[in-house]
Amino acid sequence: MFRTPGRTATRLSAMAAATGLAAAGVIGFAGAAQADGAKGVFEGSDAGGKIKLEGKQDLTSAKVLKLKVDGKTLLTYCIDYHTEVRDKAKYDESGWKETSFGSKADKGKVKWVLLNSYPTVDVAQLKAHGAPGLDANDAAAATQAAIWHFTDGENLDLATTGKDVNDPDVIGLYKYLIGDANKGDVTEPAVSLSVTPKEKSGKIGDKPGIGPFEIKTNADGKSINAKLTASGTGGSAELVDADGKKVDKVGNGDKLYVKAPADAKSEGGASFSVSGESTVQAGRVFQGVNTDGSTSQLLIVADKQKLSVSDEATAKWGAPGKGPLPEFNATKDCAAGGVKVTVKNNGDEAYKFKLDGKETTVEAGKSFDQVVKVKEDQAYKISVVGPDGKTVKEFTGTLDCETAGGTTGGSTPKPSTSPVATPSTSPSAAAPAPVNPKGPDLAATGSDGSNTPMILGGAGALVLAGGGLVFYTLRRRNGSNGATA
Repeated sequence: MFRTPGRTATRLSAMAAATGLAAAGVIGFAGAAQADGAKGVFEGSDAGGKIKLEGKQDLTSAKVLKLKVDGKTLLTYCIDYHTEVRDKAKYDESGWKETSFGSKADKGKVKWVLLNSYPTVDVAQLKAHGAPGLDANDAAAATQAAIWHFTDGENLDLATTGKDVNDPDVIGLYKYLIGDANKGDVTEPAVSLSVTPKEKSGKIGDKPGIGPFEIKTNADGKSINAKLTASGTGGSAELVDADGKKVDKVGNGDKLYVKAPADAKSEGGASFSVSGESTVQAGRVFQGVNTDGSTSQLLIVADKQKLSVSDEATAKWGAPGKGPLPEFNATKDCAAGGVKVTVKNNGDEAYKFKLDGKETTVEAGKSFDQVVKVKEDQAYKISVVGPDGKTVKEFTGTLDCETAGGTTGGSTPKPSTSPVATPSTSPSAAAPAPVNPKGPDLAATGSDGSNTPMILGGAGALVLAGGGLVFYTLRRRNGSNGATA
């Protein structure tokens, strides 16, 4: 049973007022399991058209989908055929292993398709691959069909007679993209920009400071800006490198530290941000969440785009010899089917907490990992409860580790029991016509396996609180009422 220190609320209020971090937005309960890189909002579709897939009664709209990121348009394809994308869905750049794409046997072939087809390769060049009459709509539709072949086991109908036959140029390019020329490329593209971990704790006087926080980016040189956004008590903290020198520009692989104010005597903290121009590469995955908290369609970047990106993290400090000093971080772990929460104690005494109903003690200088199982495609909230019985940290998000269709790609799909696309309005079999005519088409890609077409378009605020949001955990000596952060 946890013991409750007597001055919890008073100490926390005093600390928040002293540091000024509450007003700056640094203190808070909620955080997201660590997400890397750019963030965007779904805003509709681009080139593409309707196609006929094997075993499907109705036509499927196969299009390039657009994300609005930093005022620019990022072109993507769907890699999650059975899940819909809804109005105002919000997206985060993610690593492969944090999504269902990481478990795909043919993910390397998907990346090859992206690097060797539209829009990375011009339509004029793609005509040489069995598609002499190809245009942008054909190219996009064929590319999306090839991607679904590898990610969801959905195959383009190759029939040349009958009802709703596919355009021969679409068929020609599709055959090339899934054929012998595709040798695969399993190298995961680098993240646009991230700082890890999102939270670190340490003691006043730690050299060179509290850290390290590692920068990952594909930006050139030391072109990323780094600055403190909120500082703590007793003067100003400093952002320094491994040699203790102040820094305001960083590059890939650099390590940052937050140096507590020279005259700091008690608990406090500081938040910092990194920002600049970086490139979101073809093959980067974006994981989405609908406004109701459900999982949106998983997207993969079709063509690289240079964007303004940013990330942030927080350091917190306490006086030596004053008790435990925990830090909290979380990452999605698809292999384990949950969220891995890491609690590290950088203080002088053991720290007790409760996570997912389990009481745990982390000794001074030690770290503890626990995977909290969460349901697929459903919003989760994971709470860490401190020794006083109060929540000290919450992690929120949605786990998207499984493909709705249950396939790892490349196989022939079973016939669908319900249509997954927009109903066909093409002519009858007596007068067959290509289902991907040159020109505008329906703005929908993929489905959730229902009869309802996907809702597209819209913009909205980003979701999944995180970054530098931190709740400062109280420290106390065993058997005492005092608490410091």
